[in-house]
Amino acid sequence: MGCEMAKLRRLDISLDNSLGIYSPGDRVTGFVCVDVTEPTEVHGGRMWFYGNAETSWVEITKSEGAETVTGHQVFFQTCCQLFGKELDDNSESPGFVIGPGFHQFPFQFQLPEQLPSSFEYYSETGRIKARVSFSVKAEVENSRRTASHSRERPILIINFYDLNVHRHLIDRVCLKKEIALACLCISKGRIVCELSLSKTGYVPGETMDISVHLFNSSTSCVKSTHITFQQRVFLSAGLHRKVASALIFSISGQRVKPGASGYYHDVIHIPPLPPSGMPHCEIIDIEYLVQVQIEAAGAFRQTQMLELSLPVIIGNVPLRDSFIDNKQVVPCYAHFDFNTGDIVEHNAGDLESASGPVRPVYTYYKTERKALLGSAHDGSGGGGGGGRADCLADMSPERRRLLKQRSCDVPQSAHSTTASTAAAAVAAAAAAAAAIGRFAVSHNDLGRNGTITAI
Repeated sequence: MGCEMAKLRRLDISLDNSLGIYSPGDRVTGFVCVDVTEPTEVHGGRMWFYGNAETSWVEITKSEGAETVTGHQVFFQTCCQLFGKELDDNSESPGFVIGPGFHQFPFQFQLPEQLPSSFEYYSETGRIKARVSFSVKAEVENSRRTASHSRERPILIINFYDLNVHRHLIDRVCLKKEIALACLCISKGRIVCELSLSKTGYVPGETMDISVHLFNSSTSCVKSTHITFQQRVFLSAGLHRKVASALIFSISGQRVKPGASGYYHDVIHIPPLPPSGMPHCEIIDIEYLVQVQIEAAGAFRQTQMLELSLPVIIGNVPLRDSFIDNKQVVPCYAHFDFNTGDIVEHNAGDLESASGPVRPVYTYYKTERKALLGSAHDGSGGGGGGGRADCLADMSPERRRLLKQRSCDVPQSAHSTTASTAAAAVAAAAAAAAAIGRFAVSHNDLGRNGTITAI
């Protein structure tokens, strides 16, 4: 670095928005702070504004072996002059002299109206990556243009997704699917599964009621049942395509004997997640779905699979009927760690103090703990002892990790169940879920939800 740059004691960026979080179309304003020890001649100082999307993954081909595929999209790359000569000015005229002491140079930049939200995805193996990032950079170049000093800091963009645009998202949905089992053209009966959700549109901080009813009227055994809530990421790079997924919630049930039924109900907390879709981004897209996978014993030790999937829309402007049973909602910004299940709230100064890449944050509706009066589920065992309701947003990190992935066995019924009895059980479970609302009434740290019960 030239001797002129050695006189530079400090170069920093101060944003007027201390959180560093913006929406498309917002104006980014602030100051570049420069502190020099003595009069210093420089070519000029400028601000850079960057917005990019990147994808990469490893593909295995027979001809070339392992090949890394990459995609890139530029949303904007803009330069704003702060002082001194313009970027393309190579004249021999004198440069700009910065007097000794501390100086502030204001800047402003209008973000484009059409931008996606900040986003990142990294697979567990590190072979699949997707990222949408935005940043601002201050740069001061010495008078001979042989060296420069720069300071870069990230900013975060959150695109709005108003769930009220699609009013059907508030409707309850139910998906029913069945498979017929046979061996050597001899029927072995059917396995029927029903998956139902209280609605299909949510914002982070809400809870999702999931019910799964399994009817095994076959002579085969259901070996396992897996219910997951997952994020799917679609990546592209030129003509190449890739689909990756991240697990948000998972629960597994074990065997269901022939002639038995299994029922599952749980209340899943929606962590801070990016809105569905990735508008204005050509190489990354996002969707969410609840999926049920049933593994049944087939003929000749083969396995037959039954799979059901319901898409779920994640937004950040809630439906008008959301949080109707709890008025104490505090919107904030937070990050969800897929590995640990932790929810980390974003504070002013987090971006400024970050030493490496910053994890994107999203709108998150924190709900305060609220008592559920007249509940029959009381820790004391009494019928009217004033039950306790735990708001899932207030759970400890350890409890969130337990709720993220846990397993339970399916108790076996001693007799077969008729379709009418099963339908009545589903209706009763739906009524119970409506009575509970969006809270998990618990006797212990895991609560009574998340069990598969024989009917």
